[in-house]
Amino acid sequence: MPSHRPPSIASVSTEADFRLPRTVVPSHYDLTLAPDLDTATFTGSVSAAIDVKEPVRAVVVNAIELEISSATLVSPNGERLEAVVTYDEPMQRAILTLGAVADPGPWRLEADFTGTLNDQLHGFYRSTFKTVDGTQRTIATTQFEATEARRAFPCWDEPDLKATFSVTLVVDDGLLAVSNAAEVSREPVGDGKVAVAFART
Repeated sequence: MPSHRPPSIASVSTEADFRLPRTVVPSHYDLTLAPDLDTATFTGSVSAAIDVKEPVRAVVVNAIELEISSATLVSPNGERLEAVVTYDEPMQRAILTLGAVADPGPWRLEADFTGTLNDQLHGFYRSTFKTVDGTQRTIATTQFEATEARRAFPCWDEPDLKATFSVTLVVDDGLLAVSNAAEVSREPVGDGKVAVAFART
């Protein structure tokens, strides 16, 4: 008599349940993040180049601890499909229900969002350090491995759904901003802020 039990249906389906649908896949993200170190919050926008594989009425992305204020699919000919955003917090997802069916082909997902700079050392978070003279400074930094990017922006946050990135950080003028790629521009945007753009990765 076997000493082990066969896997239940629930255990077999668990991994599939956590995977995002493959009806929509990303290829590139244009991502802008603007941290506010005083309030421990951030605002952001993302424009993701996506390939719709089959007709869809909803797009499902990973997002947790984010408030998505707007989300729109834009086709190459300018057609815009506004989305109603709902959240599946246990699954760390946002469901973007479109006003009409998106046909197969290239689209862009444009979304605006806000979040909190947490103190948990994952996602987009805030921490402190001391300078050589003992002054305490605050920084905002990221830790996206293995599935923590979803805390910083709506995305397809799974290892096999790789994409390229163009990142822009909006920070106080005079602050250091770094990314994985070289800085390519630094432009004033008002209110003592600059937009620091980095090369595509």
